[in-house]
Amino acid sequence: MVRWNWGQDSGPGAEVLGDITGLCVGDLGAGSARHPAHLAVHHQPARIIAVDASPAQHSMAQDLYGHLTPRLRLVHRDVSRHLYATAGAYDVLYSVFGAVDFTDPRALLPAAAAALRPGRRLVFSTLGHHLGGDPAHPDVQHTEIGAKTSDGEAATMRRWVLQEQVWTKLLDEAGFTQITTETLPAGDGPRAADTLLVTALRH
Repeated sequence: MVRWNWGQDSGPGAEVLGDITGLCVGDLGAGSARHPAHLAVHHQPARIIAVDASPAQHSMAQDLYGHLTPRLRLVHRDVSRHLYATAGAYDVLYSVFGAVDFTDPRALLPAAAAALRPGRRLVFSTLGHHLGGDPAHPDVQHTEIGAKTSDGEAATMRRWVLQEQVWTKLLDEAGFTQITTETLPAGDGPRAADTLLVTALRH
């Protein structure tokens, strides 16, 4: 099941994407491909492409969902590069705390616009504020967060936690229109966070 909120336990589901029957759909930063696998089985897209830059996540996705080929295609590649290489190919693109969170939006959003057919939809969920409670950034600024390599070594990653009006401005500049945002409130727990759910159409 596709859930957009940080806790993955409530809020709107796949209906946010609209009717994807017979369409070409892309999951940006798909991880283990749980969400695109669900859509491939239950929502009848013509095909759904799960893109992730992590070798470990791509390998896991192949082990779990490789049997869903050809409806589900698993792509191991930098998301922005993939999008530019597939210009005009997609009807729907989405990200559930995926590549939109971890890629400079000044690079990713124009690539998403290039990959979408005119009038088609981008949907993503992202943090409404930092996990520690600090507010989202009022400008295009990343935060360094702790992470681990596939070998278990300590590392850092860049995450873009931006205010609603910053996302709206970036989407407008990238060629999107009819931009809507919705805040999904946090659930319970020490790492609970509000979710910003964003939808936009390719101009």
